[in-house]
Amino acid sequence: MLFRNIITVAFFSALISGLLLGAMQSISTSPLIYSAEAYEVVENPSATYKHEHKHEHDENKWAPKDGAERTAYTYLADILIAFGHSLLLTSFMALIFLKFTKTVISWRLGLIIGLGGYLSFYFATIIGLPPEVPGTLAADLQARQVWWTLTVIATAVGLSTLYFSPKQFKIIGILLLLAPHLIGAPHLKIHSFLNNEANAVSALTQLEHQFLLTTAWVNLIYWLVLGTVNGFLAKKLLKIKHPSF
Repeated sequence: MLFRNIITVAFFSALISGLLLGAMQSISTSPLIYSAEAYEVVENPSATYKHEHKHEHDENKWAPKDGAERTAYTYLADILIAFGHSLLLTSFMALIFLKFTKTVISWRLGLIIGLGGYLSFYFATIIGLPPEVPGTLAADLQARQVWWTLTVIATAVGLSTLYFSPKQFKIIGILLLLAPHLIGAPHLKIHSFLNNEANAVSALTQLEHQFLLTTAWVNLIYWLVLGTVNGFLAKKLLKIKHPSF
């Protein structure tokens, strides 16, 4: 019963927040991505064979068509991502409710956990790996994925330790928050774009700054709404009680 209720809470929270995220992206980040894509194709003989070879293969890959099809897939992806996030939030909320007798499941608790999700999944990761517009040259994908994953885990555990643990353990939380950034994210020696023409570099640099600011507020709203809705629905549907000792 508890598992089914967690899935139900996660599903409806994901549906609401995922649709909201898709709507926000359609009027904010998506236009920036489309603008950057206009500079992505390079007809430049100085481009390296590696990049030319990669783009030749990319052209043969399936991709949704621009317009309604691409928008529909964006909304679907947002809902699926939100479902995964919501499962984590709902499970974590149920866990701390069972572990701490003074905890009350509510939209306020969801809001706090949602803020923690924003700090873990977005804010902490962009310190080392800011969001990139199409056409940006970047370090090895696998190395970046490993750093991103470890940063999310370290930040989530670190914040939980600071919030819930006794004072003598809070130093561990601080160290976990700092560790990924002391190690450092993988980067190329020089930040650059695939299209190295002067006008393209200037335009992409401006788009990159706008993209960073836009994704910051879009993700903040998304996580706060996800957490709040999650907490509200969990209060209604998670019929669990504190264990008696």
